[in-house]
Amino acid sequence: MIETLATPNWYFDRKGEISPGQDPWYVSSVLYTERRREEDDSDSPPPPRVWNKVDPNNLTSLARYNSGPDAVIPPLSEKQTYALKMLEQTASELALHMVLEPGDVQLLANGHVLHARTAYKDWPPGSVDEAGRERVRRHLMRLWLAVPESEGGLRTPFFDSDWKKRGGIQVGDVPPVCPLDAE
Repeated sequence: MIETLATPNWYFDRKGEISPGQDPWYVSSVLYTERRREEDDSDSPPPPRVWNKVDPNNLTSLARYNSGPDAVIPPLSEKQTYALKMLEQTASELALHMVLEPGDVQLLANGHVLHARTAYKDWPPGSVDEAGRERVRRHLMRLWLAVPESEGGLRTPFFDSDWKKRGGIQVGDVPPVCPLDAE
């Protein structure tokens, strides 16, 4: 299973976040070990850390490209389907459930922690409570912190580990947007 998850033949859906010249998917592996630096070649280098890059929805939402007569990428193999099922099952069995309250901050290292959220209920825009007060809508803000290696950031197994602007979702020259109020 580990070998299957670590083989770079998994197709990930970009979900419409495509820059010019990119396919609507990219090929990668689900599990990695960190890259080694030349200065790590000592007699007892530290063991490499395991990284992951998985959102099951990004792997299973590609039916429009991997089925039918116009398929351009392969569907998940039986081994891949089994490995993904077992990864999800193991993560579910060992999960830590957190309840976040308004104003709470949760910091995660995406490459080391499998994380998800449970369902939530949000009020429609303009909804009011019994006293006629507008209900506060859910407003989740995400911040992608990615410090380049040369500035003390974590070494990652990805090619852009030392880039000033790396990771996250970047579509062409579209500037990032961070609305302070719920949309």
